[in-house]
Amino acid sequence: MITRASLSALYTPIYDEFMLATYDEVSQVNTKVFKHVDDSTYQYIVDDLSGLGRWVSADEGASGGYEDPTLGYSKTYTQGKYWKKLQVSFEAVDWDEYALLKKEGDAREMGRGARDLIEYSTATIFNDGFATAGPDGQYLWDNDHPANRDETTNYRDNLLSGALSHDNLETAEKQIADEFMTLAGIPIAVTQKPILLVPPALIGTAMRIVSDRASDERPGTTNRDINVLAGKYIPVEWLYLSAANGGSDTAWYIIFPWLEHLKVVWTARPHFTSWVDEDSEYYKFKGRMLAAFGVDNWRAGFASTGA
Repeated sequence: MITRASLSALYTPIYDEFMLATYDEVSQVNTKVFKHVDDSTYQYIVDDLSGLGRWVSADEGASGGYEDPTLGYSKTYTQGKYWKKLQVSFEAVDWDEYALLKKEGDAREMGRGARDLIEYSTATIFNDGFATAGPDGQYLWDNDHPANRDETTNYRDNLLSGALSHDNLETAEKQIADEFMTLAGIPIAVTQKPILLVPPALIGTAMRIVSDRASDERPGTTNRDINVLAGKYIPVEWLYLSAANGGSDTAWYIIFPWLEHLKVVWTARPHFTSWVDEDSEYYKFKGRMLAAFGVDNWRAGFASTGA
């Protein structure tokens, strides 16, 4: 005989599986560019502190040569709570023994909704970076980042210009070489392949630019130039950067994920629970997470609006 108690016991663990399955059904792009940190504090603080600068010459027997680390700008990641719930009444189950099973679609959508929140929240950091201030008070993608707290009239520029193209990417490399410096003014070497991050509208262009052949190569043409950019970047397409999802179909980004300036800080990763509320007479299901999403340094990358 099917009873409320047996239905709840039967379907509750299945709902958790439904939610987790859809949460993982599509690979998250944010994991390729963001450092994920587990931390139990409400506020996770990153203090930007340089190493020491270039060595200086010294005379024999002379004193000195000391240097204090250079201060940057701190970033506080404050945890937020996110959740989604669904419920099924006792009466619905009393009158239809398959009522809980019919909620399978809702359970699956909860998993997708969790993934959507994370992807949207992390992509928004890029999409809004042309108009939202970072820790140093300037837009994330800007041409006047203070070199450090003491050199506020000496600027660094991580705002690229132009549409994504072979020539503009070469120009961007020159800008990165000139502007990509530590707080103490030491050039930052690009030691790993950067990510060339683009919306769906630009993935074809990005793939051609970094292919083995020149970016203008097409079947049946005479273009056979060697492509100096071949293999230098990892092209990554992100749906959440598109204009339809609050971003832009022309903006493009060069990201250095190994520097770990882009972070997702977790107190509680997405998890799903269920219970029976005898007072209100509902079977209840809940997905929940505690997280913070952000960037703590403009040196996370360089970007162009594509204009």
